[in-house]
Amino acid sequence: MKYEYANISAFTTAVDRHPRVHITRDILHSMTTGDESRALFLPVHEPFSKQLTKIWFEQGFTEAVRFATTESFKNEILIATARWALKLINGLSRIHNVIYPYTLQDKRKSLSTFSQTRNWLNSPIRYIAWHPHISKLAVATSDDSVRIYSTDSKLVPVLKSKLQKNVSCVAWRPLSASEIAIACENDILIWTVDPNSVVTRPSTANACVLRRVNHSPIINIAWSLHGEYLISASPSDPALLVWDVALDQTCTLKRVGNIGNTMLSWSPTGRKLLAASTSLVFRVWECKDWTAERWNTAIGRIQSACWSPCGLILLFVTSEEPVLYSLGFQAEASVFSSDVVATPQMASPVLDLSRIELPNGGLVGGLVQTMEWDPKGRHLAILFQDTNYITIFMTMTTPLLQITPSCLIAGQPGEVPCTMAFQKNFTEGSCLSIAWSSGRLQHFPLIYSDLPVPVKSLTSNQTETFQSSYNRYNTY
Repeated sequence: MKYEYANISAFTTAVDRHPRVHITRDILHSMTTGDESRALFLPVHEPFSKQLTKIWFEQGFTEAVRFATTESFKNEILIATARWALKLINGLSRIHNVIYPYTLQDKRKSLSTFSQTRNWLNSPIRYIAWHPHISKLAVATSDDSVRIYSTDSKLVPVLKSKLQKNVSCVAWRPLSASEIAIACENDILIWTVDPNSVVTRPSTANACVLRRVNHSPIINIAWSLHGEYLISASPSDPALLVWDVALDQTCTLKRVGNIGNTMLSWSPTGRKLLAASTSLVFRVWECKDWTAERWNTAIGRIQSACWSPCGLILLFVTSEEPVLYSLGFQAEASVFSSDVVATPQMASPVLDLSRIELPNGGLVGGLVQTMEWDPKGRHLAILFQDTNYITIFMTMTTPLLQITPSCLIAGQPGEVPCTMAFQKNFTEGSCLSIAWSSGRLQHFPLIYSDLPVPVKSLTSNQTETFQSSYNRYNTY
């Protein structure tokens, strides 16, 4: 079905109250840098000590030392000391960059490299997150603002701060209607948005700032099941930080050999935590005693992953291979169980996602950018890096993992999917919200009926290519 004929309201009213979002250039706030602000004022002669102090506060210690090495000031002792200090800093920096190569990247480039949002640098919508309990949607845009949309109100609070630079991830706090965590380049901001307030631009006094030295850029954050703790990851920091937000205290999860971390995913039961690194290594933490199982991919780092609703199946894809893998875990032991089930020694490939050409000439498949599993475990959505269709699969987890192609979702001509998220509290079935490169946000409902699940399906010890099943796809 072509998009111009796909009027969802003609088939269902389930998303009629959902917020209509279209982020245009006129909506985005203009970003003014410090250099542009300084250009408005006439230059004033300042003493050397004042200039040095200003550079230290604005650009950091290293730039202040570099400024002190200039020969425009006739203090030979200061210049010589600054040059020796600069050589020492450069030497330590080179050693650090050999050990941690990803720190060589610019922070924005690093965020773009490891983000699960396609074309993160240029996308008008960089992240979307549904509230786990109520119909609230947070939309992070390229102007570093986060807008809060709700089905119960026409007011759209806009969260923005000078510290909120290069937003990479947004996470609602479970069991709270008002708290939301925003991961930025150097900080995590915990905003409190009063649901009864009529203020559309909350003050920064409503935000708590979390920051630690050498823990930047922050690429991903995840709340624990009941919202007691927040975990953050950075590709330049080998440690995961577990935050006690109320006390502004942290503890560290770290293992030898880690270079940096790119992704976090807490299982729906809160029992396990996936931590993907910048290398082939990823770990699955047991949250009861904080022990970790170490796993290795065959090629490439983990690009995206998602848990089944029961928390016993982990699906993941790598950055270098168009294959979907499954990793199963045993249920928590019971005092009445006598059988010992061994943990699997390797992940199983369950789906070949290689690129193919459809009968209409379009391309689908290839390397995966991100994927989402709906909260009911009935549908799996996959967004690709280089092709413009979002693929929807029907899934079952019992008695074996079963995956069946369902449909394709295409945007308007010229649109590219950037990111997506399933609504957590959609009662009629599953609702996938998709952010397109034009700034348009689309709600795609999958309404459940009493029809039986198709018999023909893919089990965990089989693989299936798109080529053999493209005739079962419907294009929307």
